Amino acid sequence: MKKLIILSLLIACSQSAVSTQDTLAIATSDTIVNSKNFIKLNITSLLIKNYSLQYERILSKNISIALNFRIMPETTIPYTDNIFRWFDITDPDDQEMIENLLMSNYAITPEMRFYTGKKRYGNGFYISLFYQYGNYSVKNVLRKYEPDMGGEAIMNTTGDVTSHTGGFMLGAQWALGKHICLDWWILGPHFGVSSGNVLGLPSTPLTEGDQQTIENELNDIDIPMFEQTVNVTSDKVTMIFDGPWGGIRAGLSIGVRF
Repeated sequence: MKKLIILSLLIACSQSAVSTQDTLAIATSDTIVNSKNFIKLNITSLLIKNYSLQYERILSKNISIALNFRIMPETTIPYTDNIFRWFDITDPDDQEMIENLLMSNYAITPEMRFYTGKKRYGNGFYISLFYQYGNYSVKNVLRKYEPDMGGEAIMNTTGDVTSHTGGFMLGAQWALGKHICLDWWILGPHFGVSSGNVLGLPSTPLTEGDQQTIENELNDIDIPMFEQTVNVTSDKVTMIFDGPWGGIRAGLSIGVRF
């Protein structure tokens, strides 16, 4: 009788253990499936004064959608010493112009991701398609020049560009525990079109000779599929342009899943 009781208890305990394991497995699976939202910060873009935040929503086992917003507040160019060295910029006036230049930009990027592999639900290797709207501005570009009348003058130039591009990206995303994720944008080339304008304000009125020289220099800009309309008067220089645009998305983001 004791052996029968002990055997019954062992069977009951075994069934209980199996049921518990099944329940835990289902709960874990449900947690993964139900955690369909990600918010991620691109930590590599911080190195170049860009703040990039992305929201991702899981739609199915294989597919998700995401929206990324990136902004660079008005700032000077980072790592100017490296730029001077890489591009062999040794002229003091050119160095001063680059150091005083102010730039800013922002971009909005909707994206659709297609996950592959066994885990999915926002985990593993993915291929994405995306569109990006970008806006880029520069100001306080102070360029010294010698007018026809002699002496030295300064042209203060500002510019704005907007772009519309599309592309694809290869990437991989991993879960670091239940609520932390790591997203690696391996490579994301994109291409499209742009339009913009440049405004230059001289410190002294431009003579007719100065106007003609500047107009010729701007019209001589020869970039494939690039078109510009130049207008030069005694008190300002304007150029409206449109043409191709492109770039590469890459970086490493860390985020939370909920």
